[in-house]
Amino acid sequence: MRKWFVHDGDGREIYLTEERWEHIQVRHGELKNHLDDVLNTVQRGKRRQQPQDPQAFIYRLRCDTLRPPFNGILVVVVFRFESQENNGNMIPNNFIVRAWGITMRQ
Repeated sequence: MRKWFVHDGDGREIYLTEERWEHIQVRHGELKNHLDDVLNTVQRGKRRQQPQDPQAFIYRLRCDTLRPPFNGILVVVVFRFESQENNGNMIPNNFIVRAWGITMRQ
């Protein structure tokens, strides 16, 4: 399965799987053909923790190439850890779970 990797503004590695990307495009047609913009949102967007899930963060960034009324992208990233099989050390497993177009105030 294909994965795209980016680093957010604080250097944390985050990935998007091909399966998730397909799901996002089916559910949110406004993002079809905007993979680079979604990844850019994680790289450059404002980050805010979700109060109901402390492991989930929202990244938001203006994107003027979307069709109206959308002019921004919101991406939800989950931050978790997983154990390495060979030594049991915990390593970050940060991934995009959702994304959609939003209308941002001017």
